[in-house]
Amino acid sequence: MIEYEELRADIDRYLMERFKYRKSLVRLTVDNIIATQRNSRVYLYLRIRRVESRFPPACLIIARLGFSKERVGHGTHFIRFLTGVARKYGFNYIGIECANIKSSAFAKKLGFYSIDGENFAISVASLISYFSMK
Repeated sequence: MIEYEELRADIDRYLMERFKYRKSLVRLTVDNIIATQRNSRVYLYLRIRRVESRFPPACLIIARLGFSKERVGHGTHFIRFLTGVARKYGFNYIGIECANIKSSAFAKKLGFYSIDGENFAISVASLISYFSMK
């Protein structure tokens, strides 16, 4: 879909600016997954889902997110950016899939609720509220 390609381009621009890349990092797969190419500073695997599944409908689901430098604010900065993107494209939720101990703690810090112990979600409205208080 054209909308998903625009979403991909927004994420690509963000990562290029944030991590000083000159070439495109992000691709969109045929099954609506946004993924970064192999590189040294950032790894992203984002599922785009409009229908309800284990996650609520209209959800951007972070399946994998990693940065070479941890605990310096990249994750929070990305979630803040993703909140704006979600709002722009009409997504109501952001999810984190198969969270490990670190990403579970991160999700809880931002106010995500547990779906089943390893998957988390939060409404975009809640994130907007969270970031407006910071």
